Amino acid sequence: MTIESASMENVKALFLLLLTLSLASSSLAEGQASLAKAQELLDQGQAREALALLVERTGRGSRDAEAFLLRSTAYFMLGDRPRGEKDLDHALEIDPKLRQGWLNRAALHISDQQYDVALAALETAEKLDATAPDNELNIGAVLLLKGDLAAASRRFERYLTREENSAEAHYLVASNYALSGYVSLSVSTLRRAIELEERNRLRARTDSRFDTIAEQAPFQALLQEDHYQLPAGAYFARRSVAIGYDARDGRLLGAVIDALEASGLRFDPRVEVTDRWALIWGDLRIKVSGAADGGFVEISAPPESCSPTEWQRRLDSLAASLERLAGEQFPGGRSSTEP
Repeated sequence: MTIESASMENVKALFLLLLTLSLASSSLAEGQASLAKAQELLDQGQAREALALLVERTGRGSRDAEAFLLRSTAYFMLGDRPRGEKDLDHALEIDPKLRQGWLNRAALHISDQQYDVALAALETAEKLDATAPDNELNIGAVLLLKGDLAAASRRFERYLTREENSAEAHYLVASNYALSGYVSLSVSTLRRAIELEERNRLRARTDSRFDTIAEQAPFQALLQEDHYQLPAGAYFARRSVAIGYDARDGRLLGAVIDALEASGLRFDPRVEVTDRWALIWGDLRIKVSGAADGGFVEISAPPESCSPTEWQRRLDSLAASLERLAGEQFPGGRSSTEP
């Protein structure tokens, strides 16, 4: 897929991504209580509440550029683009050095597929703060939409060099490559994002930015991989069980989840399930795998997450619940390497 043929939905997704990045990175309201509170409400998605806070600061004759910028963002979030654009233009008229305003203006141009003017707005933002880490990401994203893969990749490479240990940075670059249909580049970058934070694999499964490459074999293969490495000194226990692993009937996985609930241990309800294994994260990392005639349950935790006594308590609690619910015994232990 070429960049020129990127769907409007993908472009809108990138617009939302850039606007989200703008909100997350904004420091406009530092030292100003009402603006800080309005920004906090916007970060929480409470646009109407933010508008109510901004009434006094955006009254007739006001020259508060930051307040108008925040109000414009609130209007955009509520779907009122005309008012949002009016406030954004007014904010930049008052203070042309308001970097956040140029980022938001670029996002609007991206949503309209006006990539040249979007790029110009981002370059203005870059001049206002040449050291901002999002410069490379944002400009790279628009260059990709313009069809300049080489220039975009150079920008992304510089961004990832700065953020080499950031799972989020690698995930964002991977999603940009995916939006434009670059399978190999997206998959290789996403692989690194997963190495840094394995839950990014589950995140990518339901992220619409990866829809363009969702059926491609390299992407599907990556979603089936589990190359998690236990940290040195990690707590670990593994047991084969008579109940088989079958993602369709979910007997073994269901038994483990029921045991977790019965034991009172905390876990994330967003479980990652494949044909060969399933992962549960929480107080413990639990991998359920195997075949129809027998399964495996692997339980682990980083060494710094709890004391040996607490590890044993958690393991015993889960084991007792699993034995009671599924008739399985599960001895515990500690290992520094994955068996």
